[in-house]
Amino acid sequence: MTLHICEVTAKNWRSVAALNVTKDQQQFIESNAFSLAESLYEGNGTSVGLYDGETLVGYAMYGWYWEKRKSVWLDRFMIDEQYQGKGYAKRFLRILIQFLQDKFKCKIIYLSLHPDNKLAMGLYESFGFRLNGDIDDEGPVVGVVMELLLDEHTSL
Repeated sequence: MTLHICEVTAKNWRSVAALNVTKDQQQFIESNAFSLAESLYEGNGTSVGLYDGETLVGYAMYGWYWEKRKSVWLDRFMIDEQYQGKGYAKRFLRILIQFLQDKFKCKIIYLSLHPDNKLAMGLYESFGFRLNGDIDDEGPVVGVVMELLLDEHTSL
């Protein structure tokens, strides 16, 4: 596997928009089409495709960097339904965390998720994310906020 992230552009946005989670997961996350529009028109987020070689297997959006707190949001993260259960989520989450650390020199990574999304919550907890008591109600899916506290000794 050659896993890498690639910014969404005019060449790949349609493929990214066509990615889907399973039917029972759709209540937990905004559609990629909504997320792409949000990153394009609100201007705070960056959308990236998650690739295994030339194969698009997932999508993520990050941004909302806050200099004062050295924090950034991993605002969306999904693996397409046909690639779930193959270990991509763990490997790409590790890649994304390292990427955000390198790019922003951040001390905190935030994310939010639907409180009933126990599978995702377990994944994030396995990487050290913890619920911080905040609620994210700025989008169509209201979520609980998790944070990962980083330092120079954090290794994944």
